[in-house]
Order: sequence, then structure tokens, then C-alpha cells
Amino acid sequence: MKKIVPFTKDLMFKTRIGEITSIALDNTLKLENNNVYGEFIISGTYKMLGGETEEEFKYSVPVDITIDTKYDTTNCLISIDDFSYEIINEEKLKVNISVMLDDLDIKEDPIETIEVEASDDRTPKEFTMLDQELDEVIKEIPVVKEETKTYEESNLFKIDDTKEYSIYRVYTMKQDDTLELIYEKFNVNKEILADYNDLDNLKIGSKLIIPSSDE
Repeated sequence: MKKIVPFTKDLMFKTRIGEITSIALDNTLKLENNNVYGEFIISGTYKMLGGETEEEFKYSVPVDITIDTKYDTTNCLISIDDFSYEIINEEKLKVNISVMLDDLDIKEDPIETIEVEASDDRTPKEFTMLDQELDEVIKEIPVVKEETKTYEESNLFKIDDTKEYSIYRVYTMKQDDTLELIYEKFNVNKEILADYNDLDNLKIGSKLIIPSSDE
């Protein structure tokens, strides 16, 4: 890849310029990391206005070029692509210089590797359902007869061994739900529902434990 960097500089003469009889451009440009620095050295001879005698001139123009860090400058070559001049008035000489930066390469971005753990297609459906919004989930829970009741210790349910219920439904309260609709939908009364839930603090999204004697 090539890049052209243009420069324009006005050189001021102490005596009036009549004619430029010769002109040359040299440079001391160097590349270090992503910075080109050095000088343009412009020299030659000229005739003063109304005179025949040639006079010498020499000017040094500092150069400082910063190359974007997205470029790899390892193989970069520096050269003068173009040079021209123009007499602006009796005291001013304008020079136009183009510097070529050749063999620039764009650095490649590193490839980001992301490790993804493969999923097991044999995962039971009950576990995948935990990540979904479910209106109603039915769970079958056997009545615990032993003295140590796992569900009682975890405070998940209040189980009365004297009742015959063996199936519990977990229902999520929706926006238009009322207790009356719940009683009618699941064929339960307030007393039974109150044994398993705090009916005074229900809100949208609350989980209701609904016992049922259905097989």
C-alpha cells in the first residue's frame, strides 16, 4: 500500500528574486516506529531582479510525519514522489513536495476465540422449562410419611399428613386473576388454599400452591 503526504512551504529571500537558475531537493528523512522525521534540504542558484550575477541559496525545512498505528511500517520505504516550485513575488518562493510511503501494510486484528460449552441434547425437559415463562407448571409430589420431612424443613410447603392430597399444582398469578377465579378454576375453597399460601400478599407473578385430589 502507498500513501502520498504533500508539503507546501514558502521560502523567503532577503534579496529580490529575478530568476531561479537551478534548484535541487535533498532530504535526511528517517523512519522510526511509526514516525518519519528529518529535513528537506532545498538549494540552488538564482539571479537577483535586474542583475546577471548568480547567487546561491539553501534552506532546511523540518519534517515530522506520524503514521497511524493501524499500519505496519516494517517494510515501509520513503521516497520523494514529486517536487515543484513557483516564484510568488520578488521575495517569496513556494515549493511543493510530495513524500511517498510505500509498502505499508494494515495490521491484522487478532482473531478472538470464544470457547462455547456444548449442550447435551438429552437434558430432561423439566430443566429446560426453568428458563421459560410458564403460565402453569404441574408437579406431582408424594406425601412424606417419614418423621423427617424434607419439604417441611426447607419451608417450601406446609404438608398435613391427615389430608388425602397427593398432587400439587403451582400456578403463577396473572394480571386479571382474582382469588374467586382461582377457586372456580381449580375447584378449591379459600380454607384449603390458605393452608398452603399467604393469600394476603398475592400479586402478579406470585406462585400459588394448589392441592388437588385428582389422579
